[in-house]
Amino acid sequence: MLTVIAGEDIVASRKKLLEVKTDYVSKKYNPVFLALSNILDEIKIDEQEVNLFGDSSVYFIENLSKKYNGRQKTVFKDSIVEFSKNRNITLVDWEAGKSAYDISGLKRIATTFIECKPSKSIFELLDSCYPRNLKTFIKSYRELTLTQDEMFIFIMLVKHIRNLILAKVDALPQSIKPWQRSKLTHQSALWTEKNLVSFYDGLAKIDIALKTGASSYSIGQSLELLLCYYVR
Repeated sequence: MLTVIAGEDIVASRKKLLEVKTDYVSKKYNPVFLALSNILDEIKIDEQEVNLFGDSSVYFIENLSKKYNGRQKTVFKDSIVEFSKNRNITLVDWEAGKSAYDISGLKRIATTFIECKPSKSIFELLDSCYPRNLKTFIKSYRELTLTQDEMFIFIMLVKHIRNLILAKVDALPQSIKPWQRSKLTHQSALWTEKNLVSFYDGLAKIDIALKTGASSYSIGQSLELLLCYYVR
């Protein structure tokens, strides 16, 4: 059996992953964390031991889609399909930040597919991120942090600004839907390319400072200071 936990809301999907793990542990399953490089061998070896000792394992893997993709048949893909159909094998895959559209191949074979989608409010916030709209953006941001994790909002903003830069230089990937392309192009026109790139660099510096513990400000405080300069 194959359970896939995905979605652009990484915080919510990670929380769901922990809930699934806790549930299996409460049912006396032995959690086994596997690397993508040796998942096939590890499961086969572990299943042989299970047959000998009668223990039940649940296998956890991240980003199975890195190897389970494309239309070409492979030994790896055939093995994953077999695992998904085998009731004696329990495999849980966490696809951080990926939508159902991104991993449609996995969705087709999954016994259970869980997608954690961002709320409508986060997209409204991202749409309001442009120069001379500081007051509206800050107000919306503070309201959104009451129900959404600040790190998730930050991650989505970084991704959005990166897309605006691509739209500005007409380099958006072909996978972007026409209506999304139109919205991004319109919003990017409200920015200068220089300020967009500088804003993105500022977001990257905040990310590094938070990860290294070099900042004395919270993520919200750091972001608002940066916004005051570029979205004023």
